[in-house]
Amino acid sequence: MMGKLDKTGKLILFGSIALLVAGFIFQSKTTPPRRVADPTQPPSKMGDGNQSNLNPSLTNAVIVPPTPGTNTPPVMQPVPMLGEKKEELKNDVVEYTFTTHGGGISNVKLIEKDKEKKNRYKYPKEIKDHRKGPLEMTLDRGRLPLLAFEPYSGDTQLGAPDAKRPYQAQMVYSSLVKAGNTVTLKGTFRSWEVIKVFTLGNAYQLDVRVTVSNTSANTSDVQTFYLVSGTAHEPLSTSRMMGLGYGTMWYDGVEETSVGSGWFGNYRMGCQCFGSLGERNNYRAGKGNVRWVGGFSRFFIQAVIPAEREPGTSVNINQFTLDALPEAEALKLGVKVTHNQKAYETSLRVNVPSLPAGGTKVYQYTLYTGPREYDRLRAMGKAHGGNQFHRIMDFGGWFGWVAEALLRVMKWFEPKLNFLSFLGISGYAMAIIAITFIIKLIFWPITARSTRAMKKMAAVNAKMMPEIKKIREKHKDDYQKMNLKMMEIYKKYGVNPLSQMGGCLPMLIQIPVFFGFFTMLRSAVELRGAEFLWVADLSSPDTIMEIAGFPINILPLLMTGTMFLQMKLQPPSPTMDPSQQAIMKYMPLMFVFILYSASAGLCLYWTVQNILSIGQTKMTKVEPVEENPVEVIPPKKQKKRKK
Repeated sequence: MMGKLDKTGKLILFGSIALLVAGFIFQSKTTPPRRVADPTQPPSKMGDGNQSNLNPSLTNAVIVPPTPGTNTPPVMQPVPMLGEKKEELKNDVVEYTFTTHGGGISNVKLIEKDKEKKNRYKYPKEIKDHRKGPLEMTLDRGRLPLLAFEPYSGDTQLGAPDAKRPYQAQMVYSSLVKAGNTVTLKGTFRSWEVIKVFTLGNAYQLDVRVTVSNTSANTSDVQTFYLVSGTAHEPLSTSRMMGLGYGTMWYDGVEETSVGSGWFGNYRMGCQCFGSLGERNNYRAGKGNVRWVGGFSRFFIQAVIPAEREPGTSVNINQFTLDALPEAEALKLGVKVTHNQKAYETSLRVNVPSLPAGGTKVYQYTLYTGPREYDRLRAMGKAHGGNQFHRIMDFGGWFGWVAEALLRVMKWFEPKLNFLSFLGISGYAMAIIAITFIIKLIFWPITARSTRAMKKMAAVNAKMMPEIKKIREKHKDDYQKMNLKMMEIYKKYGVNPLSQMGGCLPMLIQIPVFFGFFTMLRSAVELRGAEFLWVADLSSPDTIMEIAGFPINILPLLMTGTMFLQMKLQPPSPTMDPSQQAIMKYMPLMFVFILYSASAGLCLYWTVQNILSIGQTKMTKVEPVEENPVEVIPPKKQKKRKK
């Protein structure tokens, strides 16, 4: 029976691997072809006709919204075509490019250099070559510039899936002046003048002062503007790593709210598998309590923090489809670009109150465009009135505190364990190994006791099982009596039936640590580019090659092999039937599917943990059963009394 089951298990193993390979090949073969933009034509409308891209450099009309309190429809008015003017501001870590087209930031470069390796960028465009240029946040392909300050467009169809933004690129900025570490932009809209002053702040921060003036001879009505606060888009990456997160988030002073594909898809019970109640667009929230809002990719953030004394009125988050990349750029990046790459654009709604003739209103903000570094974001939050800015790390949930603790310990270990960097083993890789070893050492007594109990049960299994089978057959219709009789058997042989669950205890212990590592590794930028032998980036899969489009990842295979060995060393439970034993034996196959595309750092932790568990199982000794023989006395047999 067991021989047949083993053969079946082997068939399951090879069949699963074949299906995995076939799935990747099928995915690569069925990927839609690139949609190539024609450089002789103006950019297409965002969202396949749902979102107008009204950049003043590409159009000769804007929409003038109706006067509040009237039913007059928006009116298209011509705008002169203006030549684009650009200026740059930079410090030691970041470079901003400002443009008159939209009156904001069109490009952000993270130019910080690695302190130990002077010729390497700290955040390079390509992980495998830190010298090929810094990472850039380019606001193109239909996205408005960061900190564009746009008036309400009068659009009332905000809930529909194809709804436009409630604002469009309507402001005409005719003046851009650089002086020292500041850039000033001046624009007009109807009887409103907007002056924006950008000043370099600390590191990745940019201080922004927006002054809105009523240039008419009469008292103005209330006017609504929107300040573009950040964008997030589906990553252009050939990596199939799970957890390539992107989305948006805002904070109301009490809790943070993530807004992404789940909200826009409007899935039943929050799960895509239950279908949608109907797609929607233009997420709106906030009632004068917006402490910060922005978009994030996996490792980087674009976010706006209003001044503490005057939080933002509300937020608007719009989903649209980016314009396709030109063929030349797609080939340069080495990516496959489809026609439906989604993006989110966050904006802060600003209500300008009624102002007298010549009256002004000033708003102040801080823009952050940089890495998701926990300590840096926490310090920023404290400096801005305790606004909990570090929550944009998305460490929330049950295991968020574990993720935070692991990150802190890992950062503490890293400089102390960087002595093998010349071998391609980074301090972060050594930190993961050290943390795993410490966790195993802390829980050594518990797992050793569990292993010892399992070994003891396996040792007496041969003597105990015949009696258990008889009890099962005799009392198969009376579970209560069967359980009582089985407890008597366990007691007679000196084993604890709860020890059958002991084999799962080590697995249960590491679940919080596993999810803590997963939560931390999906957003902590520290692991980006950290090396471990053949692994160039612990935050991504350790793909060494591809065969017919199928990535060959080494660490998940090592992890699975060590899991098989660990399961083999675990004694089978005496109450488990052969089919259940076969399932448990080949359960590691499930982890191949789950973790094959996980980050190398996560697989490194799990592999080291398995190796340490194997060593502990080998080292854990139990007393030989022969030294404690159990005498079985049949019920009808009695010992003769001595005369």
